[in-house]
Amino acid sequence: MPPEAQATTPGFETPATRCVIVEDHLMFTQLLVTMLRAGPGLNLEIMAAVETVAKGIAACQTHRPDLLILDLALADGRGETVAERLLTVNPEAKVIVLSAHASTFVCPPSITRAVHAVIDKTDAFDSLQVVLARLVGMSPATSSARDRLARQLSHREQEVLVLVGQGLQSKEIAAKLNITRNTVQSHRKKIAMKLGTEGAELSRYAYRFWQQVAAGTPSEQP
Repeated sequence: MPPEAQATTPGFETPATRCVIVEDHLMFTQLLVTMLRAGPGLNLEIMAAVETVAKGIAACQTHRPDLLILDLALADGRGETVAERLLTVNPEAKVIVLSAHASTFVCPPSITRAVHAVIDKTDAFDSLQVVLARLVGMSPATSSARDRLARQLSHREQEVLVLVGQGLQSKEIAAKLNITRNTVQSHRKKIAMKLGTEGAELSRYAYRFWQQVAAGTPSEQP
């Protein structure tokens, strides 16, 4: 079950935007929470991250969030049910829909007024930062935020990140570092969670990180 999380960012006079996440893909949820926590200037409080319609409804009734980040295709039903229930307790709430089919998405009429963005999961992390910058006051400084997070990676994780940036596959990285392929894959998962990105975006950042190292300006250990 995705973890519940609470985090506030100090330094804001206005109350933080209370957020509930409803998403049934565990790894995606963990990456999403990591990214939101690391976002510079993020005036957001994550009240709960849950994976079902039933838990989403319960979280919305308990916390009455200002923002709902929602996958509509959930194992126990349709996500719009969660949004509909939220709007009965907080009519001013905003909804961001996550979809694997954003280009063909048709918004359910019952929640149209609340939906402020529909984000394709394949480009979720960068797109979500842009949307949140507009809705809740987050600076979308994705690269600089990841640079700070990269400085917190272990020495081995930085080695793996450099090799990913060079285009090496897990098997090749394992041979080069004299470790097992499973260990490499474990490092890659941890790196993805710590940097708040995955897939092609992680590969692009890894290339950028490798170029920093090659130029003699690698991210230093804290």
